[in-house]
Amino acid sequence: MRNTMSLLKDLQEIDQEISSIEGTRKGYRDELNTFETDASRVQEMLDQLNDEVALLQQSEAELQQGLLKERDNVTRVEARLPEIQTQKEYVAVLKEIDIAKKANKDVEEQMQAKQQEVAVLEEDLQEKNDELAAIQEKSEARGAELQKLLVESEAVLLKRTQTRESVAAELPVSLLRKYHTLFKRRGGLALALASNGACLGCHMQLPPQQYNRLLKVAEIQTCPHCNRILYVDDGK
Repeated sequence: MRNTMSLLKDLQEIDQEISSIEGTRKGYRDELNTFETDASRVQEMLDQLNDEVALLQQSEAELQQGLLKERDNVTRVEARLPEIQTQKEYVAVLKEIDIAKKANKDVEEQMQAKQQEVAVLEEDLQEKNDELAAIQEKSEARGAELQKLLVESEAVLLKRTQTRESVAAELPVSLLRKYHTLFKRRGGLALALASNGACLGCHMQLPPQQYNRLLKVAEIQTCPHCNRILYVDDGK
């Protein structure tokens, strides 16, 4: 029975170590995924900004064409002035010129507004490009380190898993099943030390007779409060 309890304690220690390694490896993978997520987020923003800039530039090009048309219209109307013979016609042409120049000015103002919008977006683009470059630089440096750590920890995990299988193979199937259930339910603590008449897993007092039996290490016993498998230090 002492050998069985020793095996159970070894198994729990190994399982706790394996859980710790797996948790650490998950942290490494999560950190790698963070780089990918951040890069994708910034890239999505860059794509959106590029689309907005393209639309504004297209609108600006259309306004440029409209501006050229309005300027041609002003030139065309002004060319008619020397041919005017009546005051009434002269006033009408001047009014037409004024309307054309106003339209010209409106288009110019619209173009300036578009250019300002483009300038703001281009600043945002530069900022996001810099942010993406920083993420990629960090990802390359830290990513290589994380990949190395994953490889190293995988080797350790494989070795500890093999050791665990050897230890588990020496335990009765029913006891191993009970241990597995407790390990999952009790947060990685299937076994608990009993000391001074109490279970140190849940810190509850044990019945005196049970504690006395535990000291003899003659049978597998569990805590009546938390159901953990109990063990005592040798000689205690």
